[in-house]
Amino acid sequence: MLVLARRVNERIVINGEVFITVLEAGRGGQVRLGFEAPARYQIYRHEILLEIQAENRDALSSAAAPDGAAVTLPTVRTETPSRPVEPQP
Repeated sequence: MLVLARRVNERIVINGEVFITVLEAGRGGQVRLGFEAPARYQIYRHEILLEIQAENRDALSSAAAPDGAAVTLPTVRTETPSRPVEPQP
């Protein structure tokens, strides 16, 4: 994991395409971040991504194959990657 210290209005750039700006750092430890990225990137809060993945797994597991057999689900990675992952075309 890369750990960086930034102040308000300072930015981090990922792959020259994703810009993250520190908008506000509150006294309670909460930080507001702004993200600028091409539309092809999906940006989620981690807990929301986990909910989406769980709902997708539930939807797939409730579906049945045409012969009545259960659908086999692919393995889903749930931990946060250490670096950004490029979307596959």
